[in-house]
Amino acid sequence: MSKSSEEGDRPANLSHTFKYLLATQFLSRGIPFIFNTWIVRHLTEEDYALYAVQFHLFITCVLFLSREGFRRACMRADIYSGGSSGRGNAAKLLKVAWMTLPLGIIITFAGCIFVLWWQELSYSSQFAQAIWINGFACILELLAEPFYILSQNLLLLKLRLVVESVATLSRCITTYILIVNLPGMEKAIAFALSQVAFGACVFFGYWGYFLLFHVYSSSDLFPFRKWRH
Repeated sequence: MSKSSEEGDRPANLSHTFKYLLATQFLSRGIPFIFNTWIVRHLTEEDYALYAVQFHLFITCVLFLSREGFRRACMRADIYSGGSSGRGNAAKLLKVAWMTLPLGIIITFAGCIFVLWWQELSYSSQFAQAIWINGFACILELLAEPFYILSQNLLLLKLRLVVESVATLSRCITTYILIVNLPGMEKAIAFALSQVAFGACVFFGYWGYFLLFHVYSSSDLFPFRKWRH
């Protein structure tokens, strides 16, 4: 009886999952598209290439190298395996997921140094400062990565929809405000600060949910002491 009911719930679960994933992808692509039609009017070709290509490539490479392997491994874990409540398995999962942070910091720092060396930039130049600010934005996202992985294992798809939509909207609004209202600001700095706004929303969104709603205890969310045993 229970087996048949589980099989009957699968189409509903798939429909539920598809709905939220589709909405997440639509908003994460649609919001930037709308704002870019306004922003591009205030940018030169060089500025737009910096915004849409160079910084995007840098951030994508850093985040991919820092977290993709952990995401693929942790997403395959079943925290409810063995008929348990999932608390112990969640702590084990987070032990692995938190390893993205030290690795990500190393990769981010190395990536920033490489870009500055490759383009022969002075550390005091505004473009170099923008690279470091983008690196800080990457670290903000990596700080939220363990909780992102946990939320995906718990199928908290609505949380992802809200967090990513708010973060994307925040990045677009920040970019527009800085470019339109502060035309004297270096465009590279404006783009980098908008990425920090995105990373901050992701960070506060996932941390706020798991800390405020007490889905798991702090010892499970931050299982650092358990590494010693």
